[in-house]
Formats: sequence, structure tokens, C-alpha cells
Amino acid sequence: MTTRRLNKGEVEAARGEIFHMILFAMAWVMIGEVAIDFRDHVLPAVTVLAAVVILALYSISLYNLEDNLEDAGSHLPVFGKRHIGVTSRYVIIFVLEGIAVMATWMILIHMGREIWLVPSFALIAGLHFFPLAGVIRVKSYYFLALTITLIAVIGFWLVSSGRMMADNGNALVAYGCAAAAVIDGAWIALRTKARAR
Repeated sequence: MTTRRLNKGEVEAARGEIFHMILFAMAWVMIGEVAIDFRDHVLPAVTVLAAVVILALYSISLYNLEDNLEDAGSHLPVFGKRHIGVTSRYVIIFVLEGIAVMATWMILIHMGREIWLVPSFALIAGLHFFPLAGVIRVKSYYFLALTITLIAVIGFWLVSSGRMMADNGNALVAYGCAAAAVIDGAWIALRTKARAR
């Protein structure tokens, strides 16, 4: 049984998801560095940045791949109810995530629990990937969702139990999220390359 060849739309979608993972990883790197006030001399940030640059260069190379593929327009519905449904669900997920972040931020600040902000945001981010995986049909997002959710729970436990100082725990959570995003981006890139052969 042969696998169906990639089309331009699928390559464009893969490139978009790689870019999504790059932005996600870089945001978490900034959070991690701020959490520990740059005490690690930004070595982990440089490591993640190197991985992100490699992913970015790979995603740029996908433009060349697109030139040799057929257009998806005749095979996949781009307009109509299906597209509008997917787009509206996508927007709803991000709006709800934004509301959850703002509400969590206000509640934790009001309660004097600022040390829980980073794990809370990670939990929200992890949970948002579960429905997103189904909406945009990226199966690796289920693994990403589970991984980030577990990282957040471990972060809560480490800080709440006193096993780790809040700043170090927050940095661990942030870099765990960044690493998960880079790994997922690499997986998407490798899978796209394998299907293009």
C-alpha cells in the first residue's frame, strides 16, 4: 500500500505548525530566563535558539518542495462550511485560552500566589493543545498537550512541596515547555520530509 503524496496545502500547513512551535518555544525561553533573572548566563536559551534556527531554516526549505507538488485546491475543501467551522473552532480555542490566562493571572495575583503563575500558564497551554489537535488534525499535538500538562503538574508539585525554589521551578517548567515545542516542531519537520520522498 502506498502513501498518498503530499500536496501544497499540506506542506504549507506543516510550515505553519513549525512556525507555531518556534514562536511557542521562544516565548517559553523568555519566561524561563526572566524567572531566574538570567543567572544561567542564557546557555539554555542559546541551545533552544540554535534548535529554533535549524527548524526555521528547514521550514524555509519547504518552499522549494512546494514548487514540485500539485495544488490541494481540487482535492481538499478550502472554502465553505467545513473551512468556516474549523476556523471558528480554532479562534474559539485561542479566545478561551486568552480568557483563561487573564483570569488565572488576576486570581493568583489577588490570592498572593504569584509563584504559581508559570505552572498555571503552562497548564493552560498544555490543555489548549488537546482540542487544537483535533481541530487542525495534528496528531503530535496530543503528545505535546500531555507532555506540557505533565510538566505543569510537576512544576506545581516541586514548588508547592518546597522541593525547589519558585524561580528555579518556574524556569524548569518554562524550559520543559520550550523543549517540548522544539521536539514537536522537529517531529513535524521530519514527518513532512519523510512523506515528501
